[in-house]
Amino acid sequence: MKIIRISAIWCPSCLIMKKRWEQIEKEYPHLTIEDYDYDMDEEYCKTLKIGTKLPVCILMEDEKELTRFTGEHTEKELKKILEEYGVDV
Repeated sequence: MKIIRISAIWCPSCLIMKKRWEQIEKEYPHLTIEDYDYDMDEEYCKTLKIGTKLPVCILMEDEKELTRFTGEHTEKELKKILEEYGVDV
């Protein structure tokens, strides 16, 4: 399972989510996570059809998008989403 995260340094929600994702990464060390900056990686974001609401997280498996979600989520909500897609601790 791969997670693509799109954020920006000017985005308050992105800063909040950064700390929550750090905790998730500790609990799920086997996840592959790729981070992209909305402004610095503009062309890549366009290929993913990223809108203006950030942060965006995309769960991928075998290069196929399983789901995407935007905005702020609690750690509990993030874990629930991961578990729904079969990610174990």
